Amino acid sequence: MNYELFYSDVQVVAKEVKDKTDVCSKTVKKIQKCLMDGDINALPKLFATMKASSRESDEALIRLKEMVDSFSGYDYMANGDFAAQLLECCERLGVDVQGDFPVYEMFPCKVTINPDTQDVTIDKKKLSCMRPTKVVGNIKNVLDKLSKASFNVAIFAKELATAYDLALIKASKKKALPVDAPLYLSDLYDYLTPMRRHKKEYTKLDYAYDLARLFSEESLILDDGRAVRFDTVRDSKKAIRILDRHGAEQYITTIRFYKLRGDLT
Repeated sequence: MNYELFYSDVQVVAKEVKDKTDVCSKTVKKIQKCLMDGDINALPKLFATMKASSRESDEALIRLKEMVDSFSGYDYMANGDFAAQLLECCERLGVDVQGDFPVYEMFPCKVTINPDTQDVTIDKKKLSCMRPTKVVGNIKNVLDKLSKASFNVAIFAKELATAYDLALIKASKKKALPVDAPLYLSDLYDYLTPMRRHKKEYTKLDYAYDLARLFSEESLILDDGRAVRFDTVRDSKKAIRILDRHGAEQYITTIRFYKLRGDLT
């Protein structure tokens, strides 16, 4: 099954319905004008036109309904055709995608295909759409807006540093650690979102997207004089997948905030 082929066929009949309906609408307006002007003699011909157009419109509508009924949205989504064409659209439009049916990550969006309800959930928003090009097009628009949205990397770095310092204090109670010890970024997420509702408002993918923007900053120094360093290890279970400024895939694991020139005072 292929929605684009279906759309190409059904669009012809849909246009026929529209054209015949337009003729009916225009004829009704002419009938109203004739009645207003008292031009009774013109009405029989208009009635004939109206009757013929209505019949042709009804016939086209029946054919349109039969075509739509023959396209099973459940089968299309459940048998994998929708997902395969979704991935093809991602490649064509340059949208990064990872995952397996029915859940995909189009960084930083989470996309879930729902065959039973015949819709797609993008993050928390349900989209009633079985056209892959439309779904990926919407996501690309979201990604383009995110990339253009203002983001204060210094403020995010400061908030992350606060979470880092709290995590370091807690970890140091069990084992003495240097003040610039590397800590897992996945652990710091819990410090940034201490409550469940915070995690709903600021998801792990949101966090990963902000980390990606911080990762792309080449020379950021915090107000307290500390710099930021990430470690990247692909095979770590705690690694967070991001895309760098060039769109290349990176797996970041730990972060540390350190004083420049070895000054740890």
